[in-house]
Amino acid sequence: MKKIIAYILTLSLCISACKKPKNEEDNNNNTIVPKGTLMFHLHTYIDDNEVDLYNASYANNDGRNISLSIAQLYISEIELIKLDGSTYLIPNNKIFKVLEEETFLAGDVPVGNYKGIRFKVGLNSSENALNPGASSDSAMLKHSEMWMNNTAQPDGYVFMNVQGTIDTTSDLSGSMIPFTYKMGGNSNYKQVTMPEQNFSIMEAQTQYAHMKINYNKLFHGIQLNQLSNLLVQNLSDNSSALALKIVNNIPTMFEYE
Repeated sequence: MKKIIAYILTLSLCISACKKPKNEEDNNNNTIVPKGTLMFHLHTYIDDNEVDLYNASYANNDGRNISLSIAQLYISEIELIKLDGSTYLIPNNKIFKVLEEETFLAGDVPVGNYKGIRFKVGLNSSENALNPGASSDSAMLKHSEMWMNNTAQPDGYVFMNVQGTIDTTSDLSGSMIPFTYKMGGNSNYKQVTMPEQNFSIMEAQTQYAHMKINYNKLFHGIQLNQLSNLLVQNLSDNSSALALKIVNNIPTMFEYE
């Protein structure tokens, strides 16, 4: 009888040891999903001209000259759209895009096939209400040029700060006038949905999303010969009809390279 019991125990252990787990698990019994890395490569443009220098004039497709003295924005809530239309939100990551930097970590994402990317320009209402030192991304929020006033609060952050000069003449005679667009406010937290373009994330590999940010698009539908249309400088200005036009132009700025 002892031999029979010992045989049964040995057989049971063998069967248990020979079974392969369906998914690897961590110490908390959570399934470990294979992941790859998504990077954003973001280029600054004025229509067909890539902007490499601050305060240099670049002509748009109509021949109107524009220069940028500052061109920066926050990107947050990055989502990948799967082939079935469901989405994966990359957790806890934001991008602070400035002209001189082009490559940014979007995040580690599950292996799979995707058909699109969407994200928002700005910060969500919770982040927008934080003092710089109170955020896990406090270093990203300490850029004073992205504050509405001398301090970050109570008016929140500038979601997109674009400044420079633009030729406002109808005959493109070259008279350059300064402009300042400091866009922010919770109601101006704008979503960008990129055109569908299939791509795959492979395990332990890096995939790049190459995109242009075309700042000329901000001026679409704006009457440039009115000087008041060249200034959005505070939170109050961001509730104006001009600000609404500019914010609605933001999604058109982004295109695949």
